[in-house]
Amino acid sequence: MDKAALRPYVFEILKKTPQTHFHAIENDLRKVVESYERHDVLTLQEILWELLVQGVLAPGKNSLNLNLPFVHLTEYGSQCIEDGRILAHDPDRYVERLRETAGDGVDDFVLHSVREALTVFLSGSWSSAVILLARAAEHLFDRLANASIRAGHRDGRGTKRLEESPRFSRSRAHAVVRSLQHRSLSPPLAESIEPQLNGLLALIQLSRNQDGSPRWAQPSRDQVLGFFLLFPEQCAFVYHLMNALEGEAAS
Repeated sequence: MDKAALRPYVFEILKKTPQTHFHAIENDLRKVVESYERHDVLTLQEILWELLVQGVLAPGKNSLNLNLPFVHLTEYGSQCIEDGRILAHDPDRYVERLRETAGDGVDDFVLHSVREALTVFLSGSWSSAVILLARAAEHLFDRLANASIRAGHRDGRGTKRLEESPRFSRSRAHAVVRSLQHRSLSPPLAESIEPQLNGLLALIQLSRNQDGSPRWAQPSRDQVLGFFLLFPEQCAFVYHLMNALEGEAAS
């Protein structure tokens, strides 16, 4: 079995038994996963060590068993499991959730950038994760700019500032927000523009300086995790907004 198939079972076992032992986790897996085979223990070991590196698990079960292979869920790990943040520690499930939230139309550039961002996040490179996730946000603003330009051409609105703004840039993202604030959108969409898009703007602004160096040199794990948790809903809103603008352009 691959890690993507095993992770959900491991998370469920840890939720039920937060203080445990490597071998106990494997025994529980054998009971609930019919396709689990002896050689899958190596895949399980990789998953458990990844969770240790990420701070979801820590060595020790109690005062009498403080070392590996005994493990326990950390306070951070318990919070992840309780509120669903554990998805950020399962790249395949996170991308699946992103597709579920944003729809099948989410494009490959976004999916690839998010998967790369999660990979470096899980390795502890949090500033790099921000930069990669911001790349996906810049792409979303670029697509939103194109949809706004097409809608503007249809109804005779000026789009010069949008058309002249450089692609994949903070200036284009700001130009998109200003442009949308002057469009006749449905109240639910109009009211959501500021809270949804400002979050993506903040991600872009914090990602890097003009020379490409990280602007947010030492973000915390939880700060970066927050961006990952918000991103699926923000992404879904952008695609919904694009569909609304395309509908205007086609009408």
